[in-house]
Amino acid sequence: MAIIFTGLLLSLLSTLWLWILDPRTLPIKAVHIEGELQNTDPHVLQAMVFKTAKGGFFNINLTAVRSTILSNPWIKNVQVKRLWPDTLLIHVQEHTAVAQWLDKALIDNEGNLLNLPDTKFISLKSHQTKMDLPRFAGPLGSAGEILKHYNQLAPRVALVGLQIREFGCNAQSRWYMVLNNGMKLRLGRGDIEIRLQRFLKVYKSRVTQSLITSVGKSLVQIDLRYTNGIAVQSTLAK
Repeated sequence: MAIIFTGLLLSLLSTLWLWILDPRTLPIKAVHIEGELQNTDPHVLQAMVFKTAKGGFFNINLTAVRSTILSNPWIKNVQVKRLWPDTLLIHVQEHTAVAQWLDKALIDNEGNLLNLPDTKFISLKSHQTKMDLPRFAGPLGSAGEILKHYNQLAPRVALVGLQIREFGCNAQSRWYMVLNNGMKLRLGRGDIEIRLQRFLKVYKSRVTQSLITSVGKSLVQIDLRYTNGIAVQSTLAK
């Protein structure tokens, strides 16, 4: 009797295992996309999953599903879970573009270059475009360092009502900045925070504001590389 019972149990387990492996068993009928999506249509992601995912609830390849979602260049990270009895729950995290890179690419909030589709929009919901982002420029591999300095300096510039429109350095680590009022600041090498702070202090003074009012957009460049002063260049001097 024990042998017969064991045989029946093994047969039952074998049948159950074959039932589980059958892709027709509890097929996936729903894909739920979660996450704050600015640049990706969740319906597009759902279609990608249904097109490539094979198998039922028990044997669907979650790694393959994750790879499919990650093939979208806007997607940074993906988590995939099964929900009984026929659903996939997919949590998606997008890259966040914070700057342009040499007019050729975008930079995310971790300093990584993004290989994204050639589109002028970087936020479908808000209709934000590449031109709304600051432009970074520098030697190859310097994007992360430039972003670090930008994050430190941009809030200080904002305190006087200005914005950084362009920021970067050359191969000799000579830094520069272009503001939204058209001024170009030459910050030089090292101590760029101290030099910027010196400019902001001067910028807020009544004398400087009177100068800006009188010359307007002809005030094009300010050299902050001097120890005890600044040099101002204007188109009126030409």
